[in-house]
Amino acid sequence: MLNNLIFKSLPYLFILFFIFFEFSPNYLLQDQLIKPYMFFTVIYTWVYIDHKKFSPFSILVMTVVYDLLNGDIVGITCLFFLSIQYSRRKLFSDLTTYDLKEIWVKFIIGLTTYLSLTLFIKLFLGISSISFQNLMVSFIFTIALFPLFFKIVNKLSFKFKNYHE
Repeated sequence: MLNNLIFKSLPYLFILFFIFFEFSPNYLLQDQLIKPYMFFTVIYTWVYIDHKKFSPFSILVMTVVYDLLNGDIVGITCLFFLSIQYSRRKLFSDLTTYDLKEIWVKFIIGLTTYLSLTLFIKLFLGISSISFQNLMVSFIFTIALFPLFFKIVNKLSFKFKNYHE
């Protein structure tokens, strides 16, 4: 029973680890803070692969924690991931193939949409100054690391799928 509980909580612990890892300082390029969107990548991949694993409440809690730590407007990330989860649930077939190129393109479009939306809201409200150079480097790193995170999450999801059900 304890093993079952541990294995059920593994995705949540994995995502919380990446929230912590994303907010640890990574200094590159002349002491500028570069933060790839690891939380975004991991939760996007997990929701895309196994949308039944996370309840909307758990997505709400994780994204609110992320928004609070990131200093963003609380709720934008939640709405984005809940819409992705809803769109995955509305698919007519659960027998979909995981073509990495197709998922990668969808991820790039989704990440671009998310970042554009948050930047537009920040600029509209005049909340903070934005370093576009750091944003672009983080964006490129995130896109480059997506296949690695996709393979890791896919293997973990397949390995521990029996414990969730």
